Amino acid sequence: MIERETGRLISQGIGTGRILILSPNRLENSLAGCKKIGSWHISDFRENRAIRAGNIPFATIRSFKGLESDIVFLIGLRDGKRNCTDADIYVGASRARFMLQVFHDKNLPPKKLEQLF
Repeated sequence: MIERETGRLISQGIGTGRILILSPNRLENSLAGCKKIGSWHISDFRENRAIRAGNIPFATIRSFKGLESDIVFLIGLRDGKRNCTDADIYVGASRARFMLQVFHDKNLPPKKLEQLF
């Protein structure tokens, strides 16, 4: 789903640097350990290569607190995890300037997201 949405946005002229993947977990513990989505490399938002064409920046919710991105893909939300509190979900969701897409565990209660947004 993330690959499809990334491709859709890029086909509409959105640069990869405007998209951020945000997770409660570090990159090695997110996206099943993948370093690419389709033909786009994923890299830490703090590294210079993250802003090069073709790379999609990745950050943990807590490391990106206080920062913003035009488009945020909030991923890996799971109920009952220590690094996925209501406050973390709110902070992650509020990082998006223009578009937020939430990708969550199918067992996350819908009421939990409704209460936060």
